[in-house]
Amino acid sequence: MVASQLVRLGQTDAMAWLFWDYAGRLGALAVLVAIPSARLIAFQREELRVPPWKSTLAIVIGLVLVEYLFDERLSSAIDAAIPGTKLGKYPAVQGPLHAFDVVVGLALVAYHEEIVFRRLARRALQPWLGDGSLMVLVTSLLFAAYHWWSGIGNITVVFLLGVALMLGYQRLKSLWPIVVAHYLMDVSAFL
Repeated sequence: MVASQLVRLGQTDAMAWLFWDYAGRLGALAVLVAIPSARLIAFQREELRVPPWKSTLAIVIGLVLVEYLFDERLSSAIDAAIPGTKLGKYPAVQGPLHAFDVVVGLALVAYHEEIVFRRLARRALQPWLGDGSLMVLVTSLLFAAYHWWSGIGNITVVFLLGVALMLGYQRLKSLWPIVVAHYLMDVSAFL
């Protein structure tokens, strides 16, 4: 995943940038499918602990609203205070490629990142960190570190969103509402 980020940084063409982004994410998911023990954890079915409408209202809509209200302002303010930390930026995508990226690409981003940084990281670190505040902080730091190229402002926002997403996952014990929330937050940010 990080290798695809490194290759992607050198891309000036939007199509090439998206190709390397999707390739890294699909490659990571393919590795999880290929390893039986990883496949069992990564793609397990989970039952919601609360009725779906409550999880949708409380988690999905709440997270999307928080991201919409604070993401750009907080990220921009931090980047202005600490300039020069952005190593790359998301390409300006136009036309049908933009529509494809918003519908398919952002769904891939949300699914991949939630599998890796919520489900797998939680499961891998639980024996050492438990399932409390330290788990939430460490998995959120990992999630933020994955966004290393996007500037300290975005890294900070991603860390805070990671905390909220992990708390939601711990509460619901089901990943699908968290994937939906992540997807809708990204759509809100990119539209």
